[in-house]
Parts: sequence; structure tokens; C-alpha cells
Amino acid sequence: MIDWLVALCAALIGAGAALAGSVISARSTRAAGERQADAALHTLRLSLAEQRTVRILDQRRQTYARFLEAADTVAVTRRTGEGQPTDLPDLQRAYSTVLLEGPEQPAGAASALLDSLRGQASLDDIDARRNEFIESARSALSDAAGRADQ
Repeated sequence: MIDWLVALCAALIGAGAALAGSVISARSTRAAGERQADAALHTLRLSLAEQRTVRILDQRRQTYARFLEAADTVAVTRRTGEGQPTDLPDLQRAYSTVLLEGPEQPAGAASALLDSLRGQASLDDIDARRNEFIESARSALSDAAGRADQ
């Protein structure tokens, strides 16, 4: 009879140990799953932030390019005397978009270029304002890209 009681106690101890091992294993598996989920969520957030930055930079680049194209069209019209009646309104619309996109330095340089194209500025002055806008736009784009890399 004692053998039977020893066997029963051993079976109960074994079952208890198996149950405790299952509980511990489940908890550690759950904790590992939560850590993996947190890491995946963090990676997703970083990826979305990077994609947003790339999208914003691309939109700014396109805005600056449209303004520059419109400014070049008006400058060619001033040089040749041939152009379209819509050249200045196109330039004004492109300028308004630069103001919305910013930042301040390219918007200021765009304003100076627009003023020189509207006024009686010399072609050399227009070229100088154009170059200032290009440098300002490049600087703004590279600064924003640099901040995104950090």
C-alpha cells in the first residue's frame, strides 16, 4: 500500500511540476511576444515618420521646381519680349505655393526673385536673385533631410 501512496505522490508532484512549468513558459512566451510586438510597432512608427519626411521633401522639391520654372519663363519673356499672358499669373500661383510650403528662407528668396521679375530689375539682378533662391531651396531641402536622418 505504501508503494501505491508513493507512486501517487510522485505522480502528483510530477503533475504539479508540469503545470508550474507550463505557467512559467506561457508567461515568458507572452512577455517575449509583447516585446516583439513593441519592437514591431516602434519600427513601423519610424518607417511611417521616414516616409512622411520623404513625402514632404518631395513635395517641397516639386514646389520649388515649379516656381523656378515659372520664374525662368518670365525671365525668358523679359529677355526675348515673347511670352504668354499667363506667365505672370502662373508665377504668382507658384510663389503662393512656395509661401505655403516654406520654410522662411526659400520663401524670402522667392519673394525677392518675384519682385525683381515684376519690377525693372536688370537681367543680372534677376540672375542673382534666381541663384539666391536656388541656394536657399537647396539648403532648406538638405537641412530637412539631415534632420530626418537623425
